[in-house]
Amino acid sequence: MAFAAVFHVPPTSSHHYSQLCSLGLNRKQKRLAVMTTSKRKGHSRRIVKSVLNNRKSSINDNESTEPARVLLERLFAQTQKLEEHMSRDPGLPLDIQLGLNLETLESDLQAALVALKKKEEDLQDAAGMVLMEHTELNRAKEELKRHAEEIAVACSKHEKLEEELKQANLNLASRARQIEDLKLQLKDRDQEIFAARSALSSKQDEMDKMRNELMKKTEEAAKKESELQSMAKLLDEANEVVKKQEIELQELQKSIQEKEEELEESMMLRKLEEKKLKVAEANLEKKTMDWLLAKEELKKLAEDAAKHMGESNKTMKEFRRAKRLLHDVRSELVSSQKSLASSRQKMQEQEKLLEKQLAELEEQKTSINHYMTSLKDAQIEVESERVKLRVAESRNKELEWDLSVKKELMEELQEELRKEKSSLQQVIQETSFLQKELDQKTTEFGELHNLLQVKESELVEARLEIQHLKSEQVSLQLILKERDLELFNAQKKLEEVNQEVSELKMLMNNREDQLMQATTLLKEKEEHLLIMQHELNDTKLKFSEAESVVERIVDLTNKLVICTKDEECTATSPFDDMGQNLLHQLFEKPTDDFKRQEKRLETELELTRESLRTKELEVLAAQRALTIKDEELKIALERLDAREKELRRMKEETMEDANHLKNLYALAQERIGEKSVGDLAIEKLQLEAAQLEVEAATSALHKLAEMSCELLHNVSLSVDSETDTAIFLPNGFDPWLSMHENNEHFTKVKTEVARLSAITDQLVQEAGVVGAAN
Repeated sequence: MAFAAVFHVPPTSSHHYSQLCSLGLNRKQKRLAVMTTSKRKGHSRRIVKSVLNNRKSSINDNESTEPARVLLERLFAQTQKLEEHMSRDPGLPLDIQLGLNLETLESDLQAALVALKKKEEDLQDAAGMVLMEHTELNRAKEELKRHAEEIAVACSKHEKLEEELKQANLNLASRARQIEDLKLQLKDRDQEIFAARSALSSKQDEMDKMRNELMKKTEEAAKKESELQSMAKLLDEANEVVKKQEIELQELQKSIQEKEEELEESMMLRKLEEKKLKVAEANLEKKTMDWLLAKEELKKLAEDAAKHMGESNKTMKEFRRAKRLLHDVRSELVSSQKSLASSRQKMQEQEKLLEKQLAELEEQKTSINHYMTSLKDAQIEVESERVKLRVAESRNKELEWDLSVKKELMEELQEELRKEKSSLQQVIQETSFLQKELDQKTTEFGELHNLLQVKESELVEARLEIQHLKSEQVSLQLILKERDLELFNAQKKLEEVNQEVSELKMLMNNREDQLMQATTLLKEKEEHLLIMQHELNDTKLKFSEAESVVERIVDLTNKLVICTKDEECTATSPFDDMGQNLLHQLFEKPTDDFKRQEKRLETELELTRESLRTKELEVLAAQRALTIKDEELKIALERLDAREKELRRMKEETMEDANHLKNLYALAQERIGEKSVGDLAIEKLQLEAAQLEVEAATSALHKLAEMSCELLHNVSLSVDSETDTAIFLPNGFDPWLSMHENNEHFTKVKTEVARLSAITDQLVQEAGVVGAAN
C-alpha cells in the first residue's frame, strides 16, 4: 500500500505538467503568429500610407518602407534564432525563450510606435498644408469678389463717362448754338451801327440844313422888319415865304421818301425796326394830329395872313417833335438791344404794324398832296387878304420869339448829337465786348473739344481695363475651380488617411491590450513555473526515495533468491515485473509528452516559415509593382510640370501680346490726328477680336490641363487601388497576371495622355498662328 501511494502521485503530476507546458507553448505560438500577422498588416498599411504620401507630397517610398523591412527582417531573424535554439538544445526552458522574444517584440513595437508618431506628425503637417490651401482658396475667392467689385466700379465709371460724354456733347451743341447766335447778334449790331451812322450823317445834314434855314429865317425876319414899313413889301415877302414853304414841303416829301426807304431797310432788319416802327407809329399819330391842326389853320389863313406865319412856326415845332422822336428812337434802340429775346415773339405783330404804318404813310402822302392844293388856295387867299397885314406885324414879334426858341432848340439838338455820339461809342464798346465774348466762347469750345477727345480716350482705356479684368476674372475662376478640385481630392485623401490613422490606432490599442494580456500571462506562467519547480523538486525527492526503496527491494530480492530459489522465484517474478513497469512509466511518460510537444512546435514553425516566405514574396512583388508605378507617376508628373510650364509660358505670351496691343493702342492714340474715326473704330474692333481669340485659346489650354490632371488623378487612384489589392492578395492569386493587366492599363493611359498632348500642341500652334495673324 505504501508502495502504491508512493508511485501514484508522480504520473498525474507529470501529466498535468506536460499539459500545462503544451498549453503554454500553444498560446505563445498563437501570440507569435498574431504578432507577426499584425506586424505584416502594419507593414502593409505603412506601405499604403507611404504610397498616399508619395502621391500627395512626392516623397520617396524608402523613408516609409525601410522601417517596416527592418522590422520584418528582425522577426525573421528571431524566428531563425528560435529554430536554431530549439534544434541545438531542446532541453532549455521555453519560458526563457519566450521572454526574450517578447522583449524584442516590445522593442520592435516601440520602433513602430515611433514611426507611427512620425506619420501622425506628417499627417498633421499635411492637414496644416490643407488648411493653408483652404485659406489661400478663401483669399482667392475674396480676390475674385474684389475683382468683381472693381469690374462693377469700372462699369459704373464707364457709364458715368458715357453720361459725361453725352452732357459734353449737349454742352458743345449748346455752345455752338450760342456762338452762332452771338455771330448773328454781331452781324445785327454791325448793321445797326451802320444804320445808326448813316442816320447820324443824315441828321447832321438835316442839322446843317436847319442851320441854313435858321440863317435864312433870320434874314427873312430882318427883311420882314424892313418890309413891315410897307404893306407891299410884306405881301411880296409873304409870297416868297409861301414859295419857300412850298420848297420846304417838297423837302418834307423828300424826307418822307427817305423815311419810306428807311422803313424798307427796317423791314430787312426786323430787330431794329421793331422799336423804330413803334416810335414811327407814335410820330405818325402826332404828325397826323399836327397835319389836321395845320389843315384847320390853313382854312383860317383866309382870315389872317399872320396865321400863315403861325403855321410856319407850327412846322418848326413839328420838326422839333420829329427830332425828339428821333432821340426817343435812339434810346429805344439801346433798349432794343436788351429786349431782343422778347422782340422775337412779337415779330408777327410788328409786321402787321409795319403794314399798317405803310398804309398810314400812303394816307399821309395823300394828305400832303391835299395840303399842296390847300397851299395854292392859300396863296390866292393871301393875295386877296393883304388887308390883314397888321395882324402879321403882331405875328412878326412872335416869329422873333420863335427864332429865339429855335436857337435854343439848335443847342438842344447839338446836345442830342453829342449824346448820340456817346451812345454810338457805347454800342461800339458793346460790339467789342461781344467780340471778346465770342473769342472766349471759341476758346471754351476748343477746350471742350479737347476734353471730349480725352474722355473718348479714357472710355477706350476703361473698356480695355474692363476686358482685362474680365479675362483675369475668368482665369481666377478657372484657378479657383482647379483649387476646389485639389481641395476636394485633398479632403478625400485626408479622410482616407484619417480612417487609416483610426485603424492604426485601433490596432495599436489592440496590440497594447495584447501586450497587457501577454504580460499578465507571463506573470501567470512565472508563477506556474515556480509551482512546477516546487513540484519537480518534490518529484525528484520522491524519485530518489523510490530509487532507494527499489534498491532495498532489489537487495531483499537477491537475498530471498539466495535463500529460497524455488518458492520465492515464482513469488518475486511478477513483483519485479510490476516494479519495472512502474519505473518505465515513470521515466517514459514525461519523455513522450515532451517529444509530442516538440513535434507540434516543429510543425507549427514550419507552417509559419512557409506562410512568412509566401507573404514576403507577395510583399516584394507588391513593392516592385509600387516602385514601377511610382516611377511611372513621376514621369507623368514631370510631363504635367512641363505642360504647366508651357501653359505659364503661353500665359506670359498672352500677357505680352496684351501689352503689345496696349502699346499699339497708345501709338494709335498718338496718331489720332492723322487717322479718321472710322479707321480707329476698325482698329478697336480688331483689337477686341484678337483679345477674344487669345482668351479662347487660354481657356482651351486650361480645359486641357484640367482634363490631364483628372486623368492623372484617375491613374493615381487606379494605381492605389491596385497596390491595395496587391498588398491584400489571397493565397491563390497570381501577381504576374495582375502586373500584366496593370501594364496594359498604363499603356492605355499613356496613349490617351500622348493624344491629349498632341491636341494641346495643335491648339498651341493654332493659337500662335492666330496671334501672329492678328
